[in-house]
Amino acid sequence: MAAPMQRVERVQSLLLRERGLTKRELDSIYSEAHRALLPGTPAAQCIQSLRRLLLTISCTKHHRELPKNLLRALCIVVLGTNTSLSQLEPVSLLCSAALQEYGPSPQLDVELGAGQASDLRHVPYLLPVILAQGRNYSKLDRLVSQMVKWVSTVGFDVEIQSRALAGLVTIATHQRDLLSSEQVYVVGSQLSDWLSNASTLQAPSPYSKQRSSRQDSVTEIDGKDCQDFFTLLSLAPYYGPDQRLNIHTFSCLRSWLLATTSTGTGQMGGAALQGPGRSLEVGGRGLPNLGERRRVSEGGAASTSPEGGGRGGKFANKARRALIEKACEYCLRVIDLCHRKPVKSQDQSLIQACLVEAIETLIVICRLDTSLVSKLYPAIKQAQANLKWPRVQLVILQFFLDYNEALHVALNPKETTSADLFEEVITKRMYDDTVTFDIVTFLLKNLTKLCLETDLLERFFPSILRILAWNPRTFLSDFVEILPALISSTSAKEMLHTLLDLPCTTAALILCHRERQLRLNPFLGERQPSWLSSISILREQAHQPWFNFVLRSRSGAGDTVTKLEFFYKLIGGLSTHPRVVICSQAVPSLIRLYFKTVLQHADYDLVSQLVPIILERSAIIYPIASFSKEVREVLSRELLEIFRLYPSLVVDQKTELLDFIGALGHITGKEDFFAHVVWIIGQYTASMYDRRCTMELIIIYCESLETLLYEVSVLVLASSEGTPPYSVRLMAIMMTTLAKLASRCQDLIPRVILCLTKISQQQQAKGKFPEDDKAVLLGRARELVNLLKLPDVASAILSPPPSIVDGRWHSDVNTSVPLLLKAASQLIQPETA
Repeated sequence: MAAPMQRVERVQSLLLRERGLTKRELDSIYSEAHRALLPGTPAAQCIQSLRRLLLTISCTKHHRELPKNLLRALCIVVLGTNTSLSQLEPVSLLCSAALQEYGPSPQLDVELGAGQASDLRHVPYLLPVILAQGRNYSKLDRLVSQMVKWVSTVGFDVEIQSRALAGLVTIATHQRDLLSSEQVYVVGSQLSDWLSNASTLQAPSPYSKQRSSRQDSVTEIDGKDCQDFFTLLSLAPYYGPDQRLNIHTFSCLRSWLLATTSTGTGQMGGAALQGPGRSLEVGGRGLPNLGERRRVSEGGAASTSPEGGGRGGKFANKARRALIEKACEYCLRVIDLCHRKPVKSQDQSLIQACLVEAIETLIVICRLDTSLVSKLYPAIKQAQANLKWPRVQLVILQFFLDYNEALHVALNPKETTSADLFEEVITKRMYDDTVTFDIVTFLLKNLTKLCLETDLLERFFPSILRILAWNPRTFLSDFVEILPALISSTSAKEMLHTLLDLPCTTAALILCHRERQLRLNPFLGERQPSWLSSISILREQAHQPWFNFVLRSRSGAGDTVTKLEFFYKLIGGLSTHPRVVICSQAVPSLIRLYFKTVLQHADYDLVSQLVPIILERSAIIYPIASFSKEVREVLSRELLEIFRLYPSLVVDQKTELLDFIGALGHITGKEDFFAHVVWIIGQYTASMYDRRCTMELIIIYCESLETLLYEVSVLVLASSEGTPPYSVRLMAIMMTTLAKLASRCQDLIPRVILCLTKISQQQQAKGKFPEDDKAVLLGRARELVNLLKLPDVASAILSPPPSIVDGRWHSDVNTSVPLLLKAASQLIQPETA
């Protein structure tokens, strides 16, 4: 473990150093590279200088503008004019790479020569540079014709043909109109030939002077002789030109098919080129996915190229059909070979890469002709059952997602694959950054389809969120897009608990990772003694239910667990771990996104179920420095927004609100949140918001708040000088709320006036607040008492109709609100004088 980490650190320090180069240091590197390209420079020194130049061009933060003399020297080497250096392959390769990295630039303007034999050796280095220029279509048009000629010439230089094919694929991908139907036909025919006609005999050694008349057969991945036809999984000490072209063709095949097939509707071989999607409307499952409540039409089709008419179009279609037939046969052969056990264990990575490419190519082929889906399904199904590599499972699930409707099978083929991926793969390969990156990329690519056509995101969101918990810095921006699709009407409550406890998930993953590392290397315990004590927490049998719940893969196991505070104490030692701290910093923004999605799409019933959770979790938050405060601020703001949208919740959530304001313990440590709840009660407990808000309900709220205010006042009086347990702001909000409630129920006015008077007198005589705070509190009590002595004025001031906020009012001083304010001011001022 130490050696890879040291290499990573060295690479990072090298990149930081290169990015920090000054303009003077940059010019020095350019000058050194130019001197190295002069005649007479030793090859080793030239290669070293060009490597430094390439690294600098790739990493510099300054404006990249190579000196003209250096640019000219690089072009001379690539063009083959500098015969001394151009004959050195590493030098030509480095010059070509530097020019590719530098382009596109107006300074860079090279083109192919007249095609003389001396120039052909440098075509492999020159072609990528020309394509990196990215402009001047007239030159590219001439280049396309030349490359098609090279590709279609039998017996031509293999390296040039490979480079030309890659260049044609690049041009077709970005500028499809530069290739005519005849050119597509020619290239497609040649690709079919290279795929199917490669020799199955080993090529002779190019380093041996003796030529043997006997040639052995190439071997398959399991060591047996090749019987059918050559594929990229056929192994030999040396490959012949046709075999190298076979391998190169397969690597370009998928990109070529995608590039030469436009989007639209059409026919090929009697089969409609329709994609697997369908137009559907969300709503079949109540609130299936809150982030995607819209009609989405995924109907689409891949068709032949626009030049479909005429003889050229017929030739192109014929060539494409032949290429598809050969490609299917080739891919199925590759999939079959992947089931064999390789002779060398290091060939497993080769098998995995080839299998992924083969299945992805079949996905593209099925897009061209959906009639092939049912024929290819048995091979894909067999690969799913026998080959459990994560990347392979992802591409197989992609196949099932794209063509599930065309399969017409009794069982859902996605079920096993999705369970393997989102449960076993994430659980076992959680700490493999490559695997998690592939899964997140897959989710982003298929987010709409997974959200609208499956319930995978809803079922496996705890497992998916584990990826974010382990890599919060890496995947936060991706999960901003993914999170809304994970939320549904059935998962919303559980999702809120999961997001609030995401730092706990990170802590649990850290413990599991430590246990795994100690299992692989027991000597780590000697160097990391703190790991042993933390691992013991994880291994304790009584603690397993908490860890099993936090690290669950499927949803539906429950909203949360009991005794969360005890679990927080168990993992409290990890609260300062950098990974946990970073995760906690990401949670507030995720919660804001969660509520934005819910409040935009959810109905009243779901929002009503979230209010008790918010009230409960305001007191139960993983104790990380500043995390609890930030989360409570977010929850309080979102609670205000919820009641603004749904004021009737003060009636439907009466029990929860009364329980919350009825205990002093709910104030300690979260006074601001408690103050928001009190303000909500005073603002929305009114019949103007809900007819069910009767006098009895107002009296119940008022009595509960009155009792609490007396208790708060007594505790303030009993505190030591200058350190009261509650703030003046909280007491002022409680007093104002009582006055608001009394203004809506005149029977309460005498009682509230008496309460406010007593509180003000107590605090004035024995209060432990500073004098300035006392003045604020006494002034607020006096104003409220004087307002309540005029019930009609108090009702207009303390309980204005909701339309006063959004209504359009004149600036005339005789309008109702200014008039009432003036009258109240004139009545109050004499008494306060």
